[in-house]
Amino acid sequence: MRFGTDGFRGPIETEITPEFCLNLGFHTGKIILEKGYDSVIIGKDTRVSGYMLESALQAGFISSGVDVKLAGPIPTPAVSFLTATYAGQFGVVISASHNPYEDNGIKFFNRHGRKVTENLEREIESRLSSAIKPVEASKLGKAFRIDSASGRYIEYCKSTLRGKHSFKNMKILVDAANGANYKITPMLLEELGAEVIRINCDPDGFNINVNSAVLNQSLFKKYAEEHKFDFCAAVDGDGDRLVLADADGIVFDGDDILYLLAKSNLERNVNGSNAVVGTDMTNQGVVDALAKHNIDLIRSKVGDKYISRELVERDLILGAETSGHIIQRNYSESGDANIALIQVLTAIQESGVSLKEVSSEISKYAHNLESIAVKDKTIIEKEENQKALNAVKEKFPSARINIRASGTESKIRIMVESKDDKQNAQVLREIKSLIT
Repeated sequence: MRFGTDGFRGPIETEITPEFCLNLGFHTGKIILEKGYDSVIIGKDTRVSGYMLESALQAGFISSGVDVKLAGPIPTPAVSFLTATYAGQFGVVISASHNPYEDNGIKFFNRHGRKVTENLEREIESRLSSAIKPVEASKLGKAFRIDSASGRYIEYCKSTLRGKHSFKNMKILVDAANGANYKITPMLLEELGAEVIRINCDPDGFNINVNSAVLNQSLFKKYAEEHKFDFCAAVDGDGDRLVLADADGIVFDGDDILYLLAKSNLERNVNGSNAVVGTDMTNQGVVDALAKHNIDLIRSKVGDKYISRELVERDLILGAETSGHIIQRNYSESGDANIALIQVLTAIQESGVSLKEVSSEISKYAHNLESIAVKDKTIIEKEENQKALNAVKEKFPSARINIRASGTESKIRIMVESKDDKQNAQVLREIKSLIT
């Protein structure tokens, strides 16, 4: 099995099995011991399989001689925060993010709270076929539980609130996708003064991401019809993605959040605010809007780990994916829905403008995104298909076209963007005819 764009991910019955996790924990443990790590922090989302896989990973790491610290159900960015806070820690998250409960996954963080490098991923992959040989009894690792993990993370999130701001007069609907933020996001907002309406904050191990607004954005309108609120905040199952809506249910996605926070940083003369990082999916309209403020947008490959690496290499602080991964390196090295929410609400208070007014500054291009389920994702790499796809791109020079294999699912993702929605539909039809 190989790493995808966000660690390992797949069905628990055939791929992310206890046997796989035992093997992964042991061999990863041996490698990180060689690199100076002495322990690992393990967090997980709310999937029913999380406890099973946590036990297997724990056994693997302990058998390699690595101590294990269990953080329990906790969002991905909290594990990133904890690995950067504790000295000498390696971070592990058991989550399949936005996937259904039948899937699970494993992702790793280094001591800086960043996703691990491809070099380390390849090194881990190369050892997974080797046998497990536990260390002698005197060198086995030990297991501990971090009882205060959620509390530490909440306090840190609160510390990012600037000045004397509070959310005392705000009513916020939180859709936590029955995931890792089901307690943390509502509690955080209430401690900052907001009144909170809870939706999808009652996980049962099976309902993670079911009927959640971060994945089905039509639900924002439904929420606006059924409830009165100032803002609606939707997060995904592992808590690293944020999508917002206003009182009318109008969606404010990762592109909009990137624009708002970039402007806020520039107005406050924050170091590194002259440029931001987006991805190949970032709407060109956002690029145009940022350019009016002399803010450059650098495109990375799709995946928050690629955004993170561009930010580090270029010494920048802000990057985002359209899907809602928001990285603010002055606060966290991970996409963090809770910190992003705090910063967006604060920026709105400071600027005195509404989400709708911010969105009106961006003239977005027509943007069509479609995912095609396939048996073989490498179909787009075949020479004859590459030639045919390039011919389509040449035929429509005014369209921005991106075709890629999903790093987390057996799908091919097609993005077409231009100022002509009808042209986009035609491009999509021609591309789909080549790969289906």
